[in-house]
Amino acid sequence: MTRAIIVAAVLAVLTVLDASAEPTGSALPGLGPYDEFMAAFLRKWDVPGAGLALARDGRLLLARGYGRANKERNISVEPTSLFRLASLSKTVTAVAVLQLIQAGRVGLDAKVLPILGEIGPRPRRITDPRVHDITVRHLLEHAGGFNRARSGDPVFLPRAVDAARRQRGALPPDCPTILRDTLERTLDFTPGERYAYSNVGYCILGRIIERVTGTPYQTYVRAHVLAPAGAASMQVGRTLEAAPGEVTYYDSEQKMAMAMPGLGLARSPRPYGEFVVETMDSFGGWIGAPVDYLRFLLAIDGRRSTALLDGAIRTQMNTPSWLPEEGAADDEPPARRSAYGLGIRVHQLDGGRANLWHTGSLPGTSTLAVRSADGFAWVVVLNGRPRDRAAFRSELDHGLWTAKAKVKRWPDGDLFR
Repeated sequence: MTRAIIVAAVLAVLTVLDASAEPTGSALPGLGPYDEFMAAFLRKWDVPGAGLALARDGRLLLARGYGRANKERNISVEPTSLFRLASLSKTVTAVAVLQLIQAGRVGLDAKVLPILGEIGPRPRRITDPRVHDITVRHLLEHAGGFNRARSGDPVFLPRAVDAARRQRGALPPDCPTILRDTLERTLDFTPGERYAYSNVGYCILGRIIERVTGTPYQTYVRAHVLAPAGAASMQVGRTLEAAPGEVTYYDSEQKMAMAMPGLGLARSPRPYGEFVVETMDSFGGWIGAPVDYLRFLLAIDGRRSTALLDGAIRTQMNTPSWLPEEGAADDEPPARRSAYGLGIRVHQLDGGRANLWHTGSLPGTSTLAVRSADGFAWVVVLNGRPRDRAAFRSELDHGLWTAKAKVKRWPDGDLFR
């Protein structure tokens, strides 16, 4: 190989690297600290790509794509690229339930089993009478009595398959199969006494929406929550088939894993078969662009469009339960108590104000959504998840707050228009 060919090859590689560092989309003037942080963050953590949307006082200031949506095909992330939103889906479900409570169609403290009816546990197979005490509120605030740290998470392998076999259900197991099996088994704690983050609780809430409305979960939520917010392009994702414009997911553990039975695969890359997105609708199944989710976030309290929830129900949503976390003593200090409201995490500030936030995590997916007390909101989504999830998430959160502090003058204008 001649020197000229080598130089040309190096220049070609550098051109690709430079292109990958260039953000796509739009940002109003003066928001360079966000671009600088995101580029450095992706390099440090070796995550292929990300999307970021930022608003102030209901105005869209930045809608960017960073890095690669698909490494193999050298496709850039665009502001419209779709990402799995993971547990950001829980806030969507919570708002739909709270709307039904606001309309008087279900009670916040209504018992869950009568609502579920025949899709719930069979009375003769209930082994723990405490399941009769589970309420809608308990599920919204993760106090239903389910502790995945103690008993495993019934929506994922291997417990999901165990549930399907006990219930003689189809594979892959769907949410009704899993909730029935869970409610027929012994709870980990008395409902309402503890906080333990629960996917199966939000699986049940999705079915409550269906039972109360008589409409499939996704159909109802898109019509009554997302379309009014201007986020009608959000949808429940698929496991093996990408939606048009959806990114490719890359897990830090680039190894083949056991696939969920029923998909027709024995082993698969972790983001494509270790779990089944279609069955995760109400607790982790939505996909969307960050600007779509930002529209939804801003519509909850009417910062943009008509408010999805009125002031009284929003106050309840944004008030933490302060329940002791499962495994902690009753007299533990506040640091060991839940700061989770009804479908949202709450960081209380002085003067009755609060920052509201939620995270999401799956193999190949990391997400964060924030509504700050001073009028800002942002959504960041990534198509990778490093091994050190705690440090990764902490640095992402801290970096975005630091970028906000570095902006000297906030621009006028609105990219929503």
